Amino acid sequence: MQHRLLTLGATVLTTLLMGGVVQAGTDESNDVDDGQTGGSSQTVEVEMFDYAYHPAELEVEVGTTVRWVSEEKRTSHDIYFPDEDIGSPRLFPEESWERTFDEAGTYEYYCQPHENRNMQGVIRVVEVGDKE
Repeated sequence: MQHRLLTLGATVLTTLLMGGVVQAGTDESNDVDDGQTGGSSQTVEVEMFDYAYHPAELEVEVGTTVRWVSEEKRTSHDIYFPDEDIGSPRLFPEESWERTFDEAGTYEYYCQPHENRNMQGVIRVVEVGDKE
């Protein structure tokens, strides 16, 4: 009986993960927020591991919040927007940082500690309804 319950639980968890219902989260004490607010109706996650952002290129609608989550085991990363001179503090394993994009445009960013490894990304923000 216990084996059946364990198998059932594993099956349900796998189904939820594959369906995208379960989102990677962090302990609130580890979350770092930039203080920007907006009418975001959606949060999109970017994972940081293997000295890269996954996905490195992202297109979202105005009002979307992007959450970067560090999935590294031993190092830290940050998110730096050079055109605006703003960014996150260094994020250690399982920490996250969010930014809500309230204006359309192209937002290029990179990891300052790993700029020499070409750890970079871009967020393209489009008006609602213009997303391809």
